[in-house]
Amino acid sequence: MSGTRKSPDEIAQELADNGISICENFIDIETTLELRSDIARLKSEAQFHRAGVGHGPGFGIRDTVRRDEIHWLAQDGANEIQKFLLAELDLLKTAFNRGLYLGLNQFEGHYATYEPGGFYQRHLDAFGDTSLEGKSRVVSVVLYLNDSWHPSDGGELRLYLQNSHRDIAPVGGTLVCFLSRETEHEVLPSAARRVSFTGWFGRGMF
Repeated sequence: MSGTRKSPDEIAQELADNGISICENFIDIETTLELRSDIARLKSEAQFHRAGVGHGPGFGIRDTVRRDEIHWLAQDGANEIQKFLLAELDLLKTAFNRGLYLGLNQFEGHYATYEPGGFYQRHLDAFGDTSLEGKSRVVSVVLYLNDSWHPSDGGELRLYLQNSHRDIAPVGGTLVCFLSRETEHEVLPSAARRVSFTGWFGRGMF
């Protein structure tokens, strides 16, 4: 990782100007390692499960749509490194509300792992003004936790932007923010293990 870390207000301004923001060194190497170790511990305790798609009766595991495993985090019961991550993200929420007047009052997020062959087809994180049960995802965030990445590893995040797209390498420490209801995206097939944290700032009750 190189360069100076962007402040929460700078990230918020980029999101306002471009609909996306990319911060290449949102967390340092030591924090990335601690979070990756936390994932390894949870994996060893069988705390991850296959991610599904859809809601309610339509929810299911669909290998043709996505192929990853996740573990949801919660403030209650979070360990120290999880609390640190959630606190850093809360600073972003404050900046988004201050600079973009989004009225964000909720956050949900999970660790995610993609083994070789994993992917997630093109999709939106939210539809319309609200989703089920009064939930409304407004800003999506992805934080990469990989220890190394090479172009041959694949697993890039592809963001669809009007008449073009942008591919973002899953380099450890990089944070990507985008508007949940406006930015279609996908995870391209991985040739190596891909580790990240994904979350959503929203309005309403999660």
